Amino acid sequence: MEKGCLDRGQTLIVDLDGVVWIGRKPIEENVIALRSLISRGYRVLFLTNNSTRSRTQYVRMLRDLGIIVGIDSVITSGYLAASWLYEQKGASEVYIVGEEGLIEEAVLAHHRVLTGEEAVRSTAVLVGLDRNLTYQKLRAAARALLNGSLFIATNTDHVIPVEDGLDPGAGAIIAALEATTGRKPDFVAGKPNPWIIDLVEKRLGIPRQNLVIIGDRVDTDMKLAMDTGVRGILVLTGLTGEDVISKAIGLERLSVTGITIMRTLKDLVDRC
Repeated sequence: MEKGCLDRGQTLIVDLDGVVWIGRKPIEENVIALRSLISRGYRVLFLTNNSTRSRTQYVRMLRDLGIIVGIDSVITSGYLAASWLYEQKGASEVYIVGEEGLIEEAVLAHHRVLTGEEAVRSTAVLVGLDRNLTYQKLRAAARALLNGSLFIATNTDHVIPVEDGLDPGAGAIIAALEATTGRKPDFVAGKPNPWIIDLVEKRLGIPRQNLVIIGDRVDTDMKLAMDTGVRGILVLTGLTGEDVISKAIGLERLSVTGITIMRTLKDLVDRC
C-alpha cells in the first residue's frame, strides 16, 4: 500500500471549515475527493468546532454539494457541549451566547434556554461563536458565571477562516468572559478534547485504531489525533498553509508524530 493511503475499514473524521469550505465557498478539490471516497465505500463523519449551525443544517449544506450523509454522520461542538451537559446534569436551564445552531442542539438535548433576564439562575452558560454578539449578552453571561453557573465552551478557536481572511472565533468571546469573571471554562467540548474520540467509540462503536482525522489545523485537528493515538492527515487548504507549517511546527516534527501532510484531499484519492 502506498504511503498515505487508507485501509478500506477506516472511518474518516473530516473537518468542515478549511476542508469542505471556507466561509460559504466550497473547496472544490476536497469536495470532489470526498464524494469519491464515499462512493468507494469509506465511512465519513464530519466534525466541526463551528457551533453556529446545527447538525441538520450542516447535513443540508453537505447535500447541496453532493455529499450525501445523515445527521448521525455530523458532530458539531454545539452538539458535544449540549450532550456533555446532559450527561453531567440531565436536562438543565442554560443561557447561551451563540447562534441558532447552538440553541437548536441545546433544545434537542432537552435543555431549556433562558433569556438574558433569567440567565443568573442558569445551571450552565454555553458559549460559542456569536456573530450577533452584544454587550447585553456578555453582561448576562458574566453575571451568571459570577453567580456560579457552569462555564461550558464549544471551543476556544481564536479565529475562523472566511473567504477574505480570518474572523474572530469563539475563543475571542470566551477570552472576554474569562477577563470579566476570572474564570476558565469548566469544560471545552470541541477539538482537541480527547473526550470526542471516547464518544465516537462509545456511541458509534468505531474503535480508534480504525479512525483517521482529517483537518486543516495543527492546534485542534492534529492535536486531537496526536493526543488520542489516531492517525491524522493535515490538508493545506485552510488555516494551515505550507508557510505556517514550516515556521510554527516543522515538517520533521509532524512526520515523527505520524501526521501525514497533503496539499488537498485530491492527493489522498490519487494515492489510493
